[in-house]
Amino acid sequence: MTLPPVAPAVVADVLDALPPRLRKRIDTALDKAAAWEVTASGESARAELDADTTLTWTLVAGALTTADDLVCSCLLAPRCLHRGVAVAAAPIAADAPADDPADPPPDQVHDGPPGSTPGGTATAGGTATAGSTAPGAMTGLAGTGVAGGVAEALPELPVAVTAGERGAATALWEACTTVLRAGAQGSGAVVRAELLRAVHTARVVGLHRASAAGLRIASALAGARAGDSTFDREVLTAELVDLLLLCHDLRTAPEATSELRGTARREYRPIGSLRLYGLCTEAVVTTSGYGGVVTHLVDDAGGLWTVPAIMPGGPERVSAAAGGPVAVGESGLSHRELGRVGLLLAGGTASPDRRLGAGKAVRAVRASGVRWDADPPARLWAEPVVDQVTRAFQAGTRPDTHRPAGADLLFVEGTVLGAAGSALRLATAAGTLDLIGDGDRTRENLRVLATAGGVDLRFVARLRPDRPGTAVALAVSGDLALPADLQGHVDLGLDRLQRSHVRGDARDLPPRPEPTDRVPPPLRPLENVLHRVTLGGRAVAAVASASRDIATLSRNGLTTTADLLADLALSARDRERDAFGRVVRDAGDAFPTAWLRAGLHVREFTRTVARRSWLDAVSPV
Repeated sequence: MTLPPVAPAVVADVLDALPPRLRKRIDTALDKAAAWEVTASGESARAELDADTTLTWTLVAGALTTADDLVCSCLLAPRCLHRGVAVAAAPIAADAPADDPADPPPDQVHDGPPGSTPGGTATAGGTATAGSTAPGAMTGLAGTGVAGGVAEALPELPVAVTAGERGAATALWEACTTVLRAGAQGSGAVVRAELLRAVHTARVVGLHRASAAGLRIASALAGARAGDSTFDREVLTAELVDLLLLCHDLRTAPEATSELRGTARREYRPIGSLRLYGLCTEAVVTTSGYGGVVTHLVDDAGGLWTVPAIMPGGPERVSAAAGGPVAVGESGLSHRELGRVGLLLAGGTASPDRRLGAGKAVRAVRASGVRWDADPPARLWAEPVVDQVTRAFQAGTRPDTHRPAGADLLFVEGTVLGAAGSALRLATAAGTLDLIGDGDRTRENLRVLATAGGVDLRFVARLRPDRPGTAVALAVSGDLALPADLQGHVDLGLDRLQRSHVRGDARDLPPRPEPTDRVPPPLRPLENVLHRVTLGGRAVAAVASASRDIATLSRNGLTTTADLLADLALSARDRERDAFGRVVRDAGDAFPTAWLRAGLHVREFTRTVARRSWLDAVSPV
């Protein structure tokens, strides 16, 4: 077996016990762990390194949770290199599982922009029991839907940031700034251990979003040092920007909500009674090993809600989940049925992202459904496409645990123009839109629909921020000859369209050009410096001259970008020296703050350009 996973704090505890001469040797000795043969027996593991040296792990739930539970038989133990290698080369133990075993990490529910991790403390305003009824729950939450739009996330009152939370955020900030100064290639086991210690501290005080981000950074650093082909400097840069900004907000803000703190377990709050109408059921298969379905519902006010059924597995889980029972109440409905009928909900609960809960006090009864051209679903298509695109891009800036249900969805109607490569091209009132599939069944159905040239259809689709004018189709309704059991719409990832269901002409159109640049060309000089610092640390930015790029940016009118690049270059070179001319270790915030400001500028500039490109792509010529 591989090395047993270790808790984040254990890595730092073991390495702290080593004398300085052994700590310096940790990085060069990590390769030795690959030759160790580890055997497990119940809650313990053992590795015989040689005739005189044996490592023994005492595990809790399959992981090493304290430094004392790792014992080495060599003469230098416990301050030996063997223990240091055993924890530094081991994977990091994951967080405790969520309260709902069918609830995967939110960033694994669908493909989209990188999200944050599962998180959650109790809500800022306190935790309500599943059976209680909050004042105004039935009227206040039922009224959060926006006519012709998508509802906001459930409201929440902020609470004061405690001294412990502020201290944990400061520790994480300092650990990340150490990574920036050293770079991914220079952040060895000791730097990674300090980051993991800060991750543990953040987890203890309830900053679960920050601790999860720190774990991802620590994993990326390990991959960079090991030469892992999956390491991506752009991803690591984005993670560092997000975590540094989060730590800055927690250090400076007097109050914070659970959106900043994160949640360890998905929390469900009372929402009272709702009348819900099935919209569609989406097939979900992730690259991280989860599969199932998510059913989308709409309430009387036009607000969206979701009911997931996602479990570890692959594509084989989709069909089973679609035909499986809905966990909300005891309606006796399957997910496939719920997407086409209605639901009367009493004593309901929901998480901040409007995911319905399955508490014991929840009661649900089957009700009649409505077609998409009737209220309340019809209000979703009444919202202008431009407003929908803006809303979807705004949703991408929020963590998945607090992103309102359906905020990244588009509700579009138009006339089929034909096939544009692998996409279905649709002519809408705002312009042309290309619809693609993310699964074999969806792509097959889109090929059938591409033969329906001139037919008017309505789609539910998910916006692709990185591909202007392109969205992933989830469901369709319109001028189709569908069987009665489909009740007016087709779930493209679950149902199968036949040629007899469509009419019209087949047309072939030129495909939309693929975007070539993720970052706008004017930002490349600043982005390149950010990435060089991420990889090589502060010294790399201090060596290279940025004067030519700064002058070019200024001439082109990008004075803010030029100023940020100049500040970053200056702070990288501004090093204090002692009386002997040696560089003094920098512990200030000038350099990491300059790097963070530059990173935020690139991120927001890129998002704005992507949104503008999206709007231009769907606008009439």
